[in-house]
Amino acid sequence: TWRAKPPIQQDAILIGNKVIQHDGLISKNYLYSSDEFWCAAVSDGVSSSPKAEQASKAVLKSVLTQSKTTGQIRLKKVQDDLCTDLNGKVSFGVPTSTYGSSATLAAVTPSQPFGFVNIQHVGDSRVYLFSGHNQKWYALTQDHNFLTEMQQSGEIEVKADEEYASFYYMLNHCFCADFSHEIPEFLPKEEYLVEGDAVLICSDGVHDVLECNQWQPVMPDLTLKTWLLNMKTALHQNHAFDNVSMILLRLT
Repeated sequence: TWRAKPPIQQDAILIGNKVIQHDGLISKNYLYSSDEFWCAAVSDGVSSSPKAEQASKAVLKSVLTQSKTTGQIRLKKVQDDLCTDLNGKVSFGVPTSTYGSSATLAAVTPSQPFGFVNIQHVGDSRVYLFSGHNQKWYALTQDHNFLTEMQQSGEIEVKADEEYASFYYMLNHCFCADFSHEIPEFLPKEEYLVEGDAVLICSDGVHDVLECNQWQPVMPDLTLKTWLLNMKTALHQNHAFDNVSMILLRLT
């Protein structure tokens, strides 16, 4: 995770039972056995909202507490915790300084039997799969924005080489420090991994610059740190502007 050109780091990551927000950091490797519980997640503060950097940390704080106590993540509980943590309300007609603070989420947790993982997301932070079988990357999540909504309803046919007005990329779902705000309880998506597969959790600072068809494969003899550093170099060469956060998981 690192801060590219924005003045504030608004991304946060959850790994190793810690919520981390840092201007520039390569975190250490974590190795878990098949019977251990873990949770890995990325949250991106929505820059148009106040105190977005606090929102991303509050979202992951709720995810960490839930995953440690119940082994599950309820999105509506994350929304409630964010409002409570940042006091998302108007007092005597005046909004608090953190009222409306917003953030996205992409999270991966283990499931049963061994090899399965649960994927949950809100907003435009994404989860990708690298298939060791055919050496290709695939998006496992779809952004919660108006463009995706119109595509799913059949109103438009999205083509890879077409560009759309920025309005269509506006989020229609994210966490927000406002007690009147509602989040659907999207069911987790389950994915089965085999040896050689990998999963990348990332903020939009990654896929806005480089889509997954341009990413390197995750080869068995390549360390996760090396892959991430190579990815950071590629993003820098392509003039990454936004804050960037990535967590790479591999089944060994």
